[in-house]
Amino acid sequence: MRLKNRAFETFNDGALTVCTTSERSITGVRQESLRFGDKTVGVNRFFQAQIASSQIDRMVAVPWTDIRQNDLIVIGGIQYRIVKIQDKFDAMPPCRYLSLEESKVRYKDGMNGWRSSQTV
Repeated sequence: MRLKNRAFETFNDGALTVCTTSERSITGVRQESLRFGDKTVGVNRFFQAQIASSQIDRMVAVPWTDIRQNDLIVIGGIQYRIVKIQDKFDAMPPCRYLSLEESKVRYKDGMNGWRSSQTV
């Protein structure tokens, strides 16, 4: 049963990979093929990022899982760094909003052929 005042989140816009990094190289995969839903970057969030000297290129919702601020997100071969993680316990199911900025640093594959289909 859906509770009142709970937003229902869907994760049907694609799949992403959460990678661990060290010294500009990908050292591991924390989560692979994690489903996500694209979100709209609001005006307030956009200007708050500008004030903090960062840029939000994309915002996604993912099911609540272990993701850390220093992880690297790969979506369609594009590498993103996490600017902010926001837990949404008032959504159904509980999820996390990830504010992403395209990484200026290109991380190398430190796992010796992690996935040939991913351009990392």
